[in-house]
Amino acid sequence: MRPTDRAVVFLDFDGVLHPVGVPAIDEEFRLIDNPDLFVWRPILERLLAPYPTVGIIVSSDWRRLFDNATLLRLLGPLAARFVGVVECYGSFRSEGILAEVKRRGLKGWVVLDDHPSVIAAQAGDARFIACEPATGVSSVDVQRTVSLRLARLPVDGI
Repeated sequence: MRPTDRAVVFLDFDGVLHPVGVPAIDEEFRLIDNPDLFVWRPILERLLAPYPTVGIIVSSDWRRLFDNATLLRLLGPLAARFVGVVECYGSFRSEGILAEVKRRGLKGWVVLDDHPSVIAAQAGDARFIACEPATGVSSVDVQRTVSLRLARLPVDGI
């Protein structure tokens, strides 16, 4: 299966896998050891478990701070799903994601993010799943929505 044929989740970190504001980097932009980072990653692991072919494209601003090797380490058990990072940039994160969808020729995708542009985009496209910055994917409503959207993804590349 070519990576472009995989269904993917565009994944933000802050406000999705841990609350916004959890200290992550020091004044020299080095990652700090903080047990509060990625506390909700196991929830996403559980949600994705029934869909082993679904990949992850990191859309988080962390992609600008860290190389792919570091992102893989941060994804932990989800690292095997890593397809890459959003390489397109728009005025808004949702625009960058849509440009990346087009660039990669993706057919099946969803977005997990707390960015205001994603919240706005959700009104017109259910593939955008907006999270509350304080609760992220720990929200039962978000988990329900993610499960429903994943079940509708073309996971076999069709």
